[in-house]
Amino acid sequence: MKAMNIIEFSEGLQAKIKQELDTLNTDQDEIIKIGKVLTFIRGMITELKEFTRSYKFQSTSEEIQFFKEIKPVFMSQYFYYKKIFAIRLFDSFKDAKSKQANYYDLLNRLEVYVKKNLEFYQYCMSGKTFMDAHYFTRQNTAHQSLDLDENFSTGYDTRLAKILTNELVKKHILTALHKCHSEISNGPILTWTDSKASLIELIYALHSAKVFNKGVADIKLVASTFENLFNISLGNYYRVIQEIRIRKSGQTNFLDQLKAKLQQRLNDYD
Repeated sequence: MKAMNIIEFSEGLQAKIKQELDTLNTDQDEIIKIGKVLTFIRGMITELKEFTRSYKFQSTSEEIQFFKEIKPVFMSQYFYYKKIFAIRLFDSFKDAKSKQANYYDLLNRLEVYVKKNLEFYQYCMSGKTFMDAHYFTRQNTAHQSLDLDENFSTGYDTRLAKILTNELVKKHILTALHKCHSEISNGPILTWTDSKASLIELIYALHSAKVFNKGVADIKLVASTFENLFNISLGNYYRVIQEIRIRKSGQTNFLDQLKAKLQQRLNDYD
């Protein structure tokens, strides 16, 4: 039986992470949910580290692929959820203005990190490869390993992971800032108080009817707009719509209720 290479092993762990994310309870408290994700990804990284410790790379190109394309993705997921956990925890105790100030401070820190690592950032983001052997193999013993384990790090792979993390965190913060601006400028905002499944059913109905941007709006854009508008996190709405599709009680329960309520109200005007 052929031994599994490190790329195949990594893909298996990544599939486990995706499965874990897909099975999370969308109605669970966001902070608790993120904490569970952190614990799970930490376990996957530990497994990857143990596998790497005894693995012999078959070529320099395989080692570069692992430290440039595989491990940074694992680490960026862990770093991302760790940062989001801290942000959500801060937000849970603060008002809109305090949250806004914190978001701007975080954006400034992200910018400082980019400037500090600008040359490496430009190298990675431009798709260049001529320095790969220096950055993404362990032959460069002069670096100080950020992982404290030179068998599992070139030093630069963790730096790349933080760059990837910062890009994801920046998107999260910009979305959160938009919500803060709405709260501060418009005062109280509408909050969705029915079930998430009901809102997801409505979103997919409107998207299917092609009522936004002449029918070309992406479902992600529609969902994120409703999240911001109604102060709610929908979680994995792709999974929820699949559950709606197969539920025995009916596929359009919420829409049927809306139609009945509207008809009743119209009849009341008579």
